Amino acid sequence: MSDTSTPMQHNFITMASLTLNICSSVGVIFINKRLVFKDAGFNFATVLTIIHFVVTFVGCLGFAKAAFFEIKPVELKRVLPIAIAFCGYVAFNNLSLLTNSVSVYQISKIMCTPVIVSVEHFYYNHQQNKETMLSLIPTCLGIFITVYTDSDVNLIGSFWAVLAIISNSFYTIWGKTKQTELGVSPMQLLTYQAPLSAAMLLPMVPFMDNWKHLSEFHMTSTAAGYILLSCVFAFGVNFSFFLGVGQTSPLTMNVVGYVKTCLVFVGGFMFFDTPMTVQNTFGIVLTMLGVALYSKAKMPKVDRSKETEGGSDGDRSPKGAERV
Repeated sequence: MSDTSTPMQHNFITMASLTLNICSSVGVIFINKRLVFKDAGFNFATVLTIIHFVVTFVGCLGFAKAAFFEIKPVELKRVLPIAIAFCGYVAFNNLSLLTNSVSVYQISKIMCTPVIVSVEHFYYNHQQNKETMLSLIPTCLGIFITVYTDSDVNLIGSFWAVLAIISNSFYTIWGKTKQTELGVSPMQLLTYQAPLSAAMLLPMVPFMDNWKHLSEFHMTSTAAGYILLSCVFAFGVNFSFFLGVGQTSPLTMNVVGYVKTCLVFVGGFMFFDTPMTVQNTFGIVLTMLGVALYSKAKMPKVDRSKETEGGSDGDRSPKGAERV
């Protein structure tokens, strides 16, 4: 019984974590864009990110208090790399968006895929099979077609974009490797990474956000409610990221990011009067085709010959479900 239940439990947790990550990520984007930034006028992305991590940390303590998990002692210096990578991801992405056009900013994120594949190959000796690599072609091409509108590239913008790609890739990779290296669960890792990242982002606030407008901002109960709602979804993003990357792989979480990009575009068509074009539609369809091929490539291979020969349960069961 245990031979068959373990892969089933793994598959269920994997699908649940990826679904939660997609829903939370898309939800927090629209909540921030419409409610927090527009309706509440709280246009301070770095401060909002710090608030997200503070609330996430408090949430982790609450779950630990309720005995959902036990906080494990970990040396802070061993969590420091992933916290630094996240801070670089936030800072460099903001600078990239500031100095690049939106399309160049979005297209640069596609480069995270080859960076993740290269780092995993050369540093962690993890190779992707041919079917997986081929599935990434329509996925990346579809995103490129979806977001491409111009080629406004400049030197300083390219510099920040490259740093954003590197920090984002390492944050995604370390989200998985640190769980294995430290022997911790997603919640245990998040308990340490959240406050560290918040503390490291704090000195960046005067440079990343408009300090004068921030000091003059009048917090209302409505704005506080919108920010709290954003924090709830952000907690879902943070938790599901570590759970998802632990159950799957950094590359899979990167591909899931492309699904979220497509959903954001679709949501823009539905809720923000963004015009639907043939280019965007074709790009989204091509991306989803690539994601489907990627999912197929990562499905555990079943040995049909042993099934027909009537092998034992131990023969038929995989040696642990393949991590997608």
